[in-house]
Amino acid sequence: MDGRYIFRKCIPDGSIDVANVQPGELLSREWSFRVNVPTELQEELDSGEFDPRNILHGVDGELYDEDGNFLAEVNTWQAQMNFNTSDYQPAGEFIVWGITTGYSFNLTFTETVVRDKLLVKILNGFKKGERIPDLNFTGVLRSHQKD
Repeated sequence: MDGRYIFRKCIPDGSIDVANVQPGELLSREWSFRVNVPTELQEELDSGEFDPRNILHGVDGELYDEDGNFLAEVNTWQAQMNFNTSDYQPAGEFIVWGITTGYSFNLTFTETVVRDKLLVKILNGFKKGERIPDLNFTGVLRSHQKD
């Protein structure tokens, strides 16, 4: 069974390579996003049917704007869940407990630049004094093993 992860309301976070040009190399751009809605697992990985040695051949991620317009194909991506934890020490106890007070998701990917649709959308938003658009990313893990 395939795995499908949906990341909604992504906004750029940190530094973004506007241009990183090397002679003879494909033009690529690294992006980092903060994901502002809990991640959806539309399809969960099933270890009984899924061979992880045969995944991610080609384009397995797609980025869309908030209107559903396609912006970028992505073949290398990573999502991380980060927890915020606070200390709590009950009265009379020696042990200090850890209490989860929140969490966040970060999404990073490398885009092979064929068109500048994504960068143009973000830069035009700044020129017009608009907010940064919310973006939606779909990452698919599918076995590409031939039966």
